[in-house]
Amino acid sequence: MPQSRTGWLTILPADKWYLQAGRLPLIAGKGRRIVAHVGPFAQKKHLYVGLPPLQQGRIRTRVRWKIANDRLAIGPLIGILTVGYGMGFRGNRENFRDIFLSGKKLGALVYVFTPGGIDWTRQKIRGFLYDDKQDAWLEATLPFPHVVYNRIPSRKWETQSEVRKTLDQLASIPNITLFNRRFFNKQTLFHLLDGNPEAAPFLPDTKRLDSYARLRFFTLKHPVLYLKPVLGKAGEGIMRLDQHNERWRLRRVHEQRSITRYFSSLEEVWDFVKKRIRNKPYLIQQGIRLAHYKGRPFDIRVLVQKNGSGVWGVTGIGIRHAGANSITTHVPRGGSIQSPQKVLGQLFPKQEAHIMETVKQTALTIARCLDKELDSLAEMSMDLGLTKDGRLWFFEANAKPEKFDEPTIRRASLSNLIRYAQYVSRMKENKEAAAG
Repeated sequence: MPQSRTGWLTILPADKWYLQAGRLPLIAGKGRRIVAHVGPFAQKKHLYVGLPPLQQGRIRTRVRWKIANDRLAIGPLIGILTVGYGMGFRGNRENFRDIFLSGKKLGALVYVFTPGGIDWTRQKIRGFLYDDKQDAWLEATLPFPHVVYNRIPSRKWETQSEVRKTLDQLASIPNITLFNRRFFNKQTLFHLLDGNPEAAPFLPDTKRLDSYARLRFFTLKHPVLYLKPVLGKAGEGIMRLDQHNERWRLRRVHEQRSITRYFSSLEEVWDFVKKRIRNKPYLIQQGIRLAHYKGRPFDIRVLVQKNGSGVWGVTGIGIRHAGANSITTHVPRGGSIQSPQKVLGQLFPKQEAHIMETVKQTALTIARCLDKELDSLAEMSMDLGLTKDGRLWFFEANAKPEKFDEPTIRRASLSNLIRYAQYVSRMKENKEAAAG
């Protein structure tokens, strides 16, 4: 099997592609064109060999190339799928830029595209490349990607018919790897994990909130309850219920403010909750008394990803510290970022190393369990709770994690994303070669 080499690919605004690579001039002749096979459909693309002209708007990135059976192939191409129209595409552009720059460093061409930019007949995509000289996104006609990284920004967009159809079509193409197919459904997650003997011990008591009888039953079992939207994100819609001074206290967070209401009976609570949640599916969950740092609770955020060998690993661990009077630790809801070494070292000086190792193993256990049950997983973040006696609990997982602000975790996450894409592309190439 020929080894991949790395060269510089330059794309000019007129759709001229140049490849600078050590051995290519010996094959093609300097300044001459050579035919490359690009993308999962091995479409023919003429490349100029050698140094490209200086021109505003040119895009340069390192890319892997190899010659097998007298054919030049380059890649992988990684497409970030989002939504929107033309240059108005949605999503976290800072994140997209970082992924492009990581691809530039490690040898992959990264671009952004939307369902509306796909030409299924011609097998071409109108995508967007990042120009780091101008700090701007430039439109270009590109081959289909080898790997599609799903960054559809919300569940609402993900349920649109055009988006669903696009995801289905991309997933059906054997030469394309689509990963992180959809947002997680919290109810599905808990059902899957509850059936796994390795994961089940970490789950708080959790059921569908579907009746007053269910609410009353849980209040008899647990002193504190959380009501969570099945399809929620970033702490939105979460409520906390307990008894305070012989009244029922219901707290929720709106933006960064904590709103508290008191009720004299559980029936009144249920009437209010029903109106509040309307027809949205909700879970009711046992409240866990978390360990506190500086008088406020915290939880542990873990990022797990498949790496350049296709194996799950823990990319990073962070602490999310609840804001004053907040019922969640989410940063958009007033929480803050803390160092695990600082927090755990202060609260658990003799157990810190053991707790960190347990966090890693627990996160990997849950990731592997979900990977067996759900398609197309390659990364997830998860929230784990820690009690003052050192017990861990699983609260939720996110199939489309937001970027971690800790620099070391951020760098590692970008590297893993590119290297995993390179791995799956290489595996598919090997399968095709073996079949041929």
